[in-house]
Amino acid sequence: MPEIQLLIVALALLVYEAFVPTVSPRKIAYAAMTGVALVLIGTWYTVVPELAIWKDLYQVDALAVLFKRLFLITIFFVLWMSSETIEELPLGRSEFLIIPLFTTVGMMLLASAINFMTIFIALELVTISFYILVAYQRNRASSLEAGAKYLIIGALSTGFLVYGIAFIYGSVGSTSLSALALKLAEDPVHPGFLFAALLILVGLGFKMAAVPFHVWTPDVYQGAPTPITAFLAVGSKIAGFVILIRVFAFDGFKNDSMTLVIGSALALMAMLSILLGNLAALPQRNLKRLLGYSSISHAGFLLMGVSCLSERGIQAVLLYLCVYSIASLLAFYLINKLSASLGGEDIPLYAGLSQRSPLCAFALTLAFVSMAGIPPLAGFVGKLGVFAAVWEKGNYTLLAVGVIGATIGLYYYLKIVREMYWQEPTRQAAPIVLGLGSKLLIITLSASLIIFGIWQIPLSQFISHVLVK
Repeated sequence: MPEIQLLIVALALLVYEAFVPTVSPRKIAYAAMTGVALVLIGTWYTVVPELAIWKDLYQVDALAVLFKRLFLITIFFVLWMSSETIEELPLGRSEFLIIPLFTTVGMMLLASAINFMTIFIALELVTISFYILVAYQRNRASSLEAGAKYLIIGALSTGFLVYGIAFIYGSVGSTSLSALALKLAEDPVHPGFLFAALLILVGLGFKMAAVPFHVWTPDVYQGAPTPITAFLAVGSKIAGFVILIRVFAFDGFKNDSMTLVIGSALALMAMLSILLGNLAALPQRNLKRLLGYSSISHAGFLLMGVSCLSERGIQAVLLYLCVYSIASLLAFYLINKLSASLGGEDIPLYAGLSQRSPLCAFALTLAFVSMAGIPPLAGFVGKLGVFAAVWEKGNYTLLAVGVIGATIGLYYYLKIVREMYWQEPTRQAAPIVLGLGSKLLIITLSASLIIFGIWQIPLSQFISHVLVK
């Protein structure tokens, strides 16, 4: 029902905008946000029956509902961001607000996909939508460059994914995750399974922005419109990890004989992502590009938890995704809000921000300190959970790399805080005035980072309930 409802909202807005060309894009944004909010509320009033339908193509369970809620919350904030900067875009502004709804439908389908055909179709709906959105500011060379890179590398990763699915079908005679699990129980050493698993990891590595499939990330983060960058940083990353969890930890390659190889591959990707992401972020001067490399490092921390292939590791990943989403949405919302007033997204432009807008400076500080994993904010809880899962697994090399990466991250996150509080503004400028809605949103997200850092028991208990199968 949530997918059908959101699809109806998107189609209705598309038709309405086509037949009423004088409608304001801002009104389209408000209508879309209202529709998303109603669909989100409906997920709490719908009974989850725990069943698989359409011949094991689609599954409803608590894990799927959790991810669908995360996607709906993400698109709500993305639409909010877009509504505030929609006038800066070229023609076709209403489509910029409607296409993300179709992207979200694809992400929600991914949350329930238990068949490689469903996974592929939903993933293509997500990816093709992003091809359009990343290059939407076609009057900017950087946006076109970002769109071209995302298209080429995305198409290549799709080829690897399809090749892996073909090997699974050739070995199993089915594309169902449950059929794959049954076949692995009979013949766990079939070479086709291992080759298919590695090919699928390549395809998913692109969605997660994990090394060595990360090369698109910094350019796309910098060149895409800021709301779409936020959508990529949160929605696309969550989408990649929901497939990874379904395929390798829950329903597909869940087999003891495959655990060692898959876990080792995931751990290697995690270490490379943590080191490269944090080291490459150090010299960056553009804030969105810095957050692109930071996103690579966060993919590494998330892969640490998945590499354990244990319930505790998956629980830590789900908690990390929740708190990372809050911090990322807050950071990108403020970047989107401040770029016009500051004249860009370069870090030196944020000098003296505390004097022009104490609330924005404080909220950005909370977001970056949470991403760095400093207590008592929510990001610390996320990193601690991942580290505890790796410690329990006994992979001390991976744990050491994670600690080193987190330490490096402190420098570039706190570098931005230093600019805002210890540097004088580069020029005399008026105070930044925020509307009531913006203040409420900033305060709500900031308070969430503090509350979940100090009192995370309700969130942890909810995630534990989700994992009960």
